[in-house]
Amino acid sequence: MNITYLELLSTELRALADFYSNALELPVNASSTRLEVKAGKTDLVFFKTDGFDGAYHFAFNIPENQIIAAREWLAPRAPFLKDEHGNDHFHHEGWNADAVYFRDPAGNILEFIARHDLKNAVKGRFNSRQILNVSEIGLPSQDVITLANELCSRLRLSVFKGEPNANFTPVGDNDGLFILPMENRIWYPDTGVPAKLLPVTVKGETNGRGWKVRGVPYEISVERHSA
Repeated sequence: MNITYLELLSTELRALADFYSNALELPVNASSTRLEVKAGKTDLVFFKTDGFDGAYHFAFNIPENQIIAAREWLAPRAPFLKDEHGNDHFHHEGWNADAVYFRDPAGNILEFIARHDLKNAVKGRFNSRQILNVSEIGLPSQDVITLANELCSRLRLSVFKGEPNANFTPVGDNDGLFILPMENRIWYPDTGVPAKLLPVTVKGETNGRGWKVRGVPYEISVERHSA
């Protein structure tokens, strides 16, 4: 599953433009109402919405061998998020991945994740060109199992490395995941930020089939191929 387009809302376009351009060194195109960020293979777009209150969670894939180099590169640019034990580097054994978490100026929970099942190692120092794509987007709901089943059925996906769980279920694969927590579950790692039902538009493709997920409530549409 590939996430090619992610559309979010924010009140902080100017600060976000500075962060994504200068801290993360990604190409941006900004106006007073819209911010476009080129994050590898994903177009990340923020629209200005006065009075918006909430934080999204999304992740960027990086080369599987670059988590240490990425931590060093990111350290002077954004504070790392820590768990209750003070850890700021997270090895996810079941996912065979390593990750670090940080916030952007709008309070969104961001993640660099190195997925070791992907054979995408590179040589050299880490830089922004190794931000490969948006590989996760959080879609909180009041009924995780039903949403997971609908996404799997409509988009021909599977629950990722496990069984459906009413509190938290990931759907997709190493290239792209929908992260499905129960509404108000605190975003990892110990952020204190609840998962809210927020407007979002995600576009992508799976096995050559284009799709769009928009909500909340979430609407799922699949591209129809002509015969």
